[in-house]
Amino acid sequence: MAYTEEREFNLRLVLRCEFADSYEGDLDGYAWAEQIPGIAGDVVRAAAAAIKQRSEWTIRGGNRGRAPEDEVTMVLDRKFE
Repeated sequence: MAYTEEREFNLRLVLRCEFADSYEGDLDGYAWAEQIPGIAGDVVRAAAAAIKQRSEWTIRGGNRGRAPEDEVTMVLDRKFE
């Protein structure tokens, strides 16, 4: 069995929206964030494209038990000989 080392790098997007003082809460169901799935998809595709440019790395999806609209895990593998 091969020896495997592991490190993590996190890219975290924090979503914020500022409202006027008259705002009375999130009754709109966070309508201000409706574009986020598309933006997140673009970020994931851009990251995957950048990784694929480096032939020594392979990329695959991972799962940490969180919903894909909240978190995406990419596992990058490399064989070092």
